[in-house]
Amino acid sequence: MTNDRRTAQRADIQALRAVAVLAVVLFHLWPNRLAGGYVGVDVFFVISGFLITSHIVRDVEAGRFSVTEFWSRRMLRLLPASLLVLAVTAIGVWALAPLQHWEQWFREIAAAGLYAQNWVLAGDAVDYMAAENVASPVQHYWSLSVEEQFYLVWPLLIGLSLLVGRRLSPAPWSASRTGSGTSSRTERVPRSWSRAGRRASWRPAAAGVLALVVVASLVTSVVWTSTDQAYAYFITPTRAWEFGVGALLAFVPALGRGRTATSRAAKTSGTAKTSGTTKASGAAVPGHKAAVTAWAGLALIVVSAVVFTGATPFPGAWAAVPVLGTVLVIWAQATDRLTTQLAGLAPVQFLGDVSYAVYLWHWPLVVLVPHATGHDLRTLDKLAILAVTILLAWATRRWIEKPVLRHRHRFKPWATFTSAAVVGSLVVGAALFGVHTAREHVQTELAAAAEATAAECFGAAARPPHGEPCTNPDLVGTAVPAPEVAGDDMPAPFSEGTDKCPGTRREGVDPVACERGDRGSDVRIALVGDSHAAHYSTAFVEAAEANGWALDIYIKAGCPFSDVMRVQDEVLTTACIGWVDRAQQVLADAGYDLVVTSQLSGVDWVPPADQAPAGTTPGTNPGATPEAYAEDGLASLWARLADQGLPVAAIADVPKPDPTVIDCLTAPDVDLAADCRAPRAGATRPFDPQPGAVERLSRPDVTLIDFTDVYCEARECLPVIGGVTVYRDDNHLTDTFAGTLAPYVADAITPLLRQAGA
Repeated sequence: MTNDRRTAQRADIQALRAVAVLAVVLFHLWPNRLAGGYVGVDVFFVISGFLITSHIVRDVEAGRFSVTEFWSRRMLRLLPASLLVLAVTAIGVWALAPLQHWEQWFREIAAAGLYAQNWVLAGDAVDYMAAENVASPVQHYWSLSVEEQFYLVWPLLIGLSLLVGRRLSPAPWSASRTGSGTSSRTERVPRSWSRAGRRASWRPAAAGVLALVVVASLVTSVVWTSTDQAYAYFITPTRAWEFGVGALLAFVPALGRGRTATSRAAKTSGTAKTSGTTKASGAAVPGHKAAVTAWAGLALIVVSAVVFTGATPFPGAWAAVPVLGTVLVIWAQATDRLTTQLAGLAPVQFLGDVSYAVYLWHWPLVVLVPHATGHDLRTLDKLAILAVTILLAWATRRWIEKPVLRHRHRFKPWATFTSAAVVGSLVVGAALFGVHTAREHVQTELAAAAEATAAECFGAAARPPHGEPCTNPDLVGTAVPAPEVAGDDMPAPFSEGTDKCPGTRREGVDPVACERGDRGSDVRIALVGDSHAAHYSTAFVEAAEANGWALDIYIKAGCPFSDVMRVQDEVLTTACIGWVDRAQQVLADAGYDLVVTSQLSGVDWVPPADQAPAGTTPGTNPGATPEAYAEDGLASLWARLADQGLPVAAIADVPKPDPTVIDCLTAPDVDLAADCRAPRAGATRPFDPQPGAVERLSRPDVTLIDFTDVYCEARECLPVIGGVTVYRDDNHLTDTFAGTLAPYVADAITPLLRQAGA
């Protein structure tokens, strides 16, 4: 993504930069029109690998390569603009973003300032509790983080290859004349220290190291993408090969016109620099072949941007398409008239020149502008973002990047490192202060919610399942926890962590109980299932403590307690299969008096009947539809448990609110009593297989508990009930509201325990 005039100012590469950044920006503004525009990032990776390695090759063969000098130059090129955008974005978040986003967004700003954003996003991608995170205004810094990590490691590998090359190629001694006139004398010096010797000794070693990196990273990318695409998309090991391919290209003769003035100069001077511009030399090949190659490469980039979608397994093997296209364009170095005229157009060259700044500025605007306008992006908003992005990029290039680059010779490495550390620390420190402020507010609001629980008609008490609604005037117009902190109001299996309430690890297959209630009780209940079982845990804990029951909670987020699995990434799907298998064995061995379960509704995770994951037991009569298939998966498992003397109670899933319910509740002048409601018909529409599975079995030891009338009136489902915020996102209950369901939970399961003889 970088652009250094000293290293390469080739018109074709500038045009490639323009194509890449345009693809990314259009993808972010119109994702449905250019669904594969994200491949622009891969184009940048190859360009960076090629240019930076060309720069290093030049320095090594001129005898002036220095790792610290290299790092210093990269910092001077990248950090001024990067840190400026981070600082402005932090101010924008503080001024415009709702408080519910502060902790996540400021945390990511800090990570971006440390160039570790890709690892933060990778961790969030596989963290079930981060599944509701919204894109932050610095999410695009993940690619800059990968690039910086490449810049950190690659010169060290070059240094290693220099040492290996000198050790493996002890060049013969050559004569060198020193002194002048009659006093001159001839000495024998190691040829490996001469310019030609350096070139002969280190290039094979460097290319070999690069080839190993490329092969290892490509294999890692293909394997990891096939098993855990969400994680693989962001991490450095799956992307390193793209830089490596570009770096290898720096050792390959160009396909374009043969020996140029540049290559002749390189032959005598050991460099390939003409008027401050580095160009690749090449063998004599007819120009039309280079033109065809370049246009074929561009076609591969364009086709991948148009054809690829979010469903394309990426990066993996598919990333080879835009990578190969970029390699072909750079390698061709086409100089035919049509190619050079199009690539040399002033708008194309300008966009390539400011591409780094365009990339930095566009995404914060895409994320923050809706918070400033109060509505989603419209066509005029998007066009305005394009114009403002170009203007900011031009200003950044003119007044930030160019002045620094003009005076970079004045900066010694230690001064660069010190300045970067100071300015970076200020940005990261400000972001961490934002994280601290958000957390303090969350703790204050959750404490206020805890203190309010004793109020009459609080939460679910305002809507008893079989009685008249209860109203407390003091609670009208209030909502605890405050909607902006509702996302942090989580049940114990998630809020306390795996050390206090184990069994929630994504890769884990061993069900471990989170033990609550009266541990000496003869009545033992198990709550088991995914996060939609977990969000009832506080209600069950309070009911157990009030009635003297022992409660064991077995939770694995994303895993329905069923014989059939949702189609997710391979890691979680495989883990879910093993976890469910072991969980039912644990339940049978423990001999519980009642097993209670619930799960997220919907059928979009359930495969057709003929695509059951290996190891599952779909049942004896899987239906042809996903709905019937899902019901059968529950019915077969519940029947086995009931046959072993374990009664099962399933809790119908919660109605789905509007996806933007939290944003709605935090909007200015919102009426908490009347606004943000969801039509009952739509909120209860997502298919819940649990009622059908209970009806299919039709046996007294498998029952359904349904609290829908608590959440919903006759026509609408409520986002605030009894002064309590019902949802913490678009499908989970807040822990505060779930706790108010405890009396209804006790009323529902007490008869079931009596029936079971407990």
